[in-house]
Amino acid sequence: MEKEIRARVFISCGQAKGTDEVEIADKIAEKLHDMGFDPYVAITEHSLRGVKENIFARLSESEYFIFIDFKRERLFTLDKGSFSDTGKYRGSLFSHQELAIATFLDIEALSFREKDVKEDDGILKFIQANCIEFTDRHLLPDVVAEKVRERGWNPNWRNELLLERDGEDFQDVRYVGGKERPARFYHIRVKNIHEDRIARDCVAYLEGIKIIKLSRVEQRLQNILAGETKSVELVEFKWKGVNTPRVAIPPKEFRYLDALHIYYDSQNTVHLGINPFLVDFSGYYELYTLRGTGTFELTYVVFSENFSPARATFGLHIGNQLADIQFYTKEQCGGVA
Repeated sequence: MEKEIRARVFISCGQAKGTDEVEIADKIAEKLHDMGFDPYVAITEHSLRGVKENIFARLSESEYFIFIDFKRERLFTLDKGSFSDTGKYRGSLFSHQELAIATFLDIEALSFREKDVKEDDGILKFIQANCIEFTDRHLLPDVVAEKVRERGWNPNWRNELLLERDGEDFQDVRYVGGKERPARFYHIRVKNIHEDRIARDCVAYLEGIKIIKLSRVEQRLQNILAGETKSVELVEFKWKGVNTPRVAIPPKEFRYLDALHIYYDSQNTVHLGINPFLVDFSGYYELYTLRGTGTFELTYVVFSENFSPARATFGLHIGNQLADIQFYTKEQCGGVA
């Protein structure tokens, strides 16, 4: 089951009370959603925590940025003790702050400025935004949609790695570690869904093992109760077909991660996929072995030099034989029973 991918668009615009700005922002978001994007209208935050958790977080993960500078107060100059009307208006302070952050994060942007708002004000004097001027606010949603199409923004990518799998992501092998011992390897696809950036130095770990259900025998042997989280020391996992701990993933491509494997001569024992070419401590092999029957949640994480960490939790059910194995993302099956 493939996850729907929609590029995220951060919409930065004023929301002054008693105006139609909120309605216009919502219509812009609706237009972008219909074009296949995942829009977010930035709301005004009144606390540092809100700014950090909502504005900054949303900005950091957005693929595109739309800046809309609505009119604010009329601007006057003081000349020889009297005020002179400039015929210009101040723009939105909050939107300029968000534009500054988007510029720092190197997010591709489209900028729109209402007629008579002061040119080259705020951050605009330091960047080449090439603002598109508009006069009729009610036509703005159509103008934004048209410019997005002209710019060629692609709705079907994200600046991230994605961990996924389906029921066919496994492979039977005859030899393991140069010795004949038939086994089945279950893989996770680590997919780079960026449209043109290669993911460099990708390294994978298992972050946690949660015990959902465990046989009474195994509870006694391992002194673990259902519902507990089994702690593990971090060890690099192995990528399919290579012995290096780090790999590169080209844009719109994926690499298989050896999530776990099971030997045919021991079908209720799961060996999690730590890299044997790196491990020289036998205790890690015991730590990364699950003996059934039981049900577990496994959380994997992939770090990359130039992408944010990618995490996903998978459900694993171990029975008495290979045919009982279930290994799916929680989203695909709602958790394994």
